[in-house]
Amino acid sequence: MPVSAQDKQETKSDTTKTVRLDDVVVTGSRSARPVKLSPITTRVLSGKGLVESGYSDFQQALQHETPGLSIQKVTFGSEINLDGLDARHVLFLTDGERMTGDMAGNLDYERFNLHAIDRVEIVKGASSTLYGSRASGAVINIITKKTSEPFALDAGVRWGQMNERNFRNPKKKDFIYMFEKNADRPNLQGWLSAGFRKGAFTSQSDVWYSESDAFYLYQAENDRKVYTKEANPFLEKDIILESSFPRPPMGIEGREHIIASQKLYFEPSKNFKAQAYGSMFFINQYDLVQDLVLTQGRDYTWGAKMSYTQNDWFTLTASIHGDYYDRFKRHERRDERKPVYHSRIFQPRLTLSSSYFHGHALIMGIEYCGDQLTSDRFVNHKMTSRTLKETEFYVQDDWTANSHWMLSAGVRTNFSEAFGFMYMPKIAAKYSPDNRWAIRANYSMGYRSPSIKELFFNWDHLGMFMIKGNEFLKPEKNNFISAGVEYSDSHFFFNSTLYGNFYRKKIEGIWRIYDMQYNFEYANLNRQTIAGIDLLGRWTPVGWFTLNASYSYVNVSKEKGLRINTTSPHAATAGVKYSHRKKNYRLDAYMNAQIMGEKQYDVQDRVYVEKEGRSYDAYFRCTLPAYALCNLNVAQTFKEKIRLSVGIDNIFNYKPKTLGSGLTAFSVPATAGARAYIQLEFKIR
Repeated sequence: MPVSAQDKQETKSDTTKTVRLDDVVVTGSRSARPVKLSPITTRVLSGKGLVESGYSDFQQALQHETPGLSIQKVTFGSEINLDGLDARHVLFLTDGERMTGDMAGNLDYERFNLHAIDRVEIVKGASSTLYGSRASGAVINIITKKTSEPFALDAGVRWGQMNERNFRNPKKKDFIYMFEKNADRPNLQGWLSAGFRKGAFTSQSDVWYSESDAFYLYQAENDRKVYTKEANPFLEKDIILESSFPRPPMGIEGREHIIASQKLYFEPSKNFKAQAYGSMFFINQYDLVQDLVLTQGRDYTWGAKMSYTQNDWFTLTASIHGDYYDRFKRHERRDERKPVYHSRIFQPRLTLSSSYFHGHALIMGIEYCGDQLTSDRFVNHKMTSRTLKETEFYVQDDWTANSHWMLSAGVRTNFSEAFGFMYMPKIAAKYSPDNRWAIRANYSMGYRSPSIKELFFNWDHLGMFMIKGNEFLKPEKNNFISAGVEYSDSHFFFNSTLYGNFYRKKIEGIWRIYDMQYNFEYANLNRQTIAGIDLLGRWTPVGWFTLNASYSYVNVSKEKGLRINTTSPHAATAGVKYSHRKKNYRLDAYMNAQIMGEKQYDVQDRVYVEKEGRSYDAYFRCTLPAYALCNLNVAQTFKEKIRLSVGIDNIFNYKPKTLGSGLTAFSVPATAGARAYIQLEFKIR
């Protein structure tokens, strides 16, 4: 659940809140500070609150709690969009560290274990000053659990209705038996979280297993293409074409995955701390194409951190981080596995922070990032490696001038072997006339160098379409400005933020058609402006009842009269929580909704103008209707040890009526309709 800056401190009997007034955020400044004192607007989601709301995974939780964000499952993975920006501009971190494996532009979001999250910190806008060239749009930092108890054990299981039964009675003698079995796996989850603390040592272990079935999305309304005169100046008027037949159903993959992580802490004194961590992740993705081939993925992360503090003068922290992600195609009947790509990231970092000067929190650091991708999608379907290397230095000072004013200023320099030297400044200010009001303003410069995929891809997908990189791409730059006001008291919280994101040479993937084949090509746009407003509110008139709501409006400029961005201008979330408490018993009911407005964007095509006797490159406007996804969860908690939840996802049974026209299915919500679930959790302290 969202947490405001003015939440009251948690009491022992209140277990529904996990982020409090005195808890800290780190994403906006890389230094720990109470959320109410952050000069950067930071949205905090409680991990415990997300689980108790009944969300099945991190993807569902994030889009139901974040205005303007959507994650759409498509045939080969998931697509994220946040305020007009795709995954290339949204940096996901785990405990402040980068992740790799974004071959299709998006990370494998199944890697985030919802039950291992302490909190999620979301900073919108360019955060390149502290987090580098991949943070030009937003940073989403997942902070994982660390027990503070001598011993803590959480375990649970969740069962949900199947999305669709594809094969009723598969037989082992069937040639495609494994395909039939994998297409109809149960919607089942199980997790275990264990931690202990003894003296200077702390251990935290987390394991999560999940599987789900594959299903089809069916088109109820035929395609409708509108060739507008605005996008096609050669037309005398708008032309509307409607298909005579519905589009074939689109298959959504079933999945089976397991993720396990281990963290060890050694903290013998307040002056010295050390940590070592590692995780592993395995996933099988089962599509509905009867080719006896499934997709497999695996990931290993590892790292270590050490910090030393000398009085109040400084804290020196050294860290090293690695992430290795591999993807394969595996035959279901033969013990054969073909590599698709190997992605590697290696990142050492050294930071120095100091509060020696009164009122100042200074942080500076240097880091190196080596990013290597090996794939058969660069040159003639042969496994080939491409590498990008960057060295970066950053410095930032947060100055608390007095009880009313706080200023933050910093700069980051980036040196890339491929693109040379770049610097990114930032300045932010917060004014608090009293402990209820806060006014924030921010300017920051963003910078993003082209990714390996955007530079070097050259992949023909079975003659259906091609993805083409562009070795002549230039780095994109953006200037982000925002201003916001926040009010909070014991019953009410409100935040309003107005922003503008001004891009130059923005790297965009554009669909073009040549010789009746679609090509996805990367190019630098001249300019693009993204502007909008975020509104967030919460009202708790009495202790047992809470209302949450948010609204996001975004406007993305056109490119030569074309709407190439697939973002909906309007998006909203809403939530209602009711609680009833008795001794050793609690009843909670949650209703959460994600609302996405109508989407309109242009897709390239070819049209024949009979009057002129020739064909033109043309653009049709695709319209996808608004939708709302609502979830209901009712939970009973006994002695704060056992929690039984029942609920319905997509309670109003929304199903997309159209799959879109052309290559536009990336914007359709992948839902099979209303599905019930039951969840049982155990806690030992």
